[in-house]
Amino acid sequence: MTDVNDDAKHIESVEKFLQVCVERITDKNEKTNDKLYTIASSINMIKEFIIAESRYSRSKMNDIHTLLSKVKITQDLNE
Repeated sequence: MTDVNDDAKHIESVEKFLQVCVERITDKNEKTNDKLYTIASSINMIKEFIIAESRYSRSKMNDIHTLLSKVKITQDLNE
């Protein structure tokens, strides 16, 4: 059950992160130069996020493949 809770917390943190990025970009009280800087830094944060999320996904998939291979081995031994 902790895996489900961990996944739920991960999804919540992802949603919060993306919400902050959108709020920063849509702030109307900035001058043009500041706005461009904010957009550029937000794009960079999103890029870093996508890279980290890809690594996280690969890690989870590796865990799943490892578990599935153990199940397959156990099934082969029981037959």
